[in-house]
Amino acid sequence: MSKPILIIFICSIFYLLSFDTDSETAQACQHAHLADYVSNADSAPTNIFPSIPESLYDSIFNKNQDFISRGFDFPVGKPDALDYYKAQQFGENNHLGEDWNGKGGGNTDLGDPVYTCADGLVTFTEDVCCGWGNVVRIIHKLPNHPKYKYVETVYAHMHHIDVKVGDLVKRGDQIGAIGTANGRYSAHLHFEMRDFINMSLGPGYSEDHFGYLKPTDFIEQNRP
Repeated sequence: MSKPILIIFICSIFYLLSFDTDSETAQACQHAHLADYVSNADSAPTNIFPSIPESLYDSIFNKNQDFISRGFDFPVGKPDALDYYKAQQFGENNHLGEDWNGKGGGNTDLGDPVYTCADGLVTFTEDVCCGWGNVVRIIHKLPNHPKYKYVETVYAHMHHIDVKVGDLVKRGDQIGAIGTANGRYSAHLHFEMRDFINMSLGPGYSEDHFGYLKPTDFIEQNRP
């Protein structure tokens, strides 16, 4: 191999090695940035389940038949969501529930009562991470519904919780107060209804609506 060709060959190797090193360095920096972002980002609490297993529901309601649901009402502004409006509808922006706000806007409804929308059994009461705040989940047994034996309601972002797991509640009982999810949002109630009971708490937003009901439609169709 002639000397000029050898020099060109050696230079080419150094160039390629330098390119690969720079590329690896750039990728490492990018991965470090993404890892930093992910470590500081919110993650949906995918493993948050009710504390009372479904296998016990029949027995509990059979022994406490006064707490079988016989009609639904709205969870705020008793009666009939008086002086409240839906700031975000079910399905809007892939929202899996309804956001209820007082008509005064802002934090004017902070601390207002949150009511159970029907008779039922409290199965979950926790302060949950990632934007959920204080959450209550309640199971409702429907004695004569043509489609559902049980449905579940979820009340989130609350300022405080006034019930505990295992409590039996009547429609209109106060279970907590409207909050901000520990200062994350302006005050409002995030409210969900589910026909697939005892799912994980989930993300709050999803293109997949399986297992979720439109709360207002269900309530209007199942009034006392």
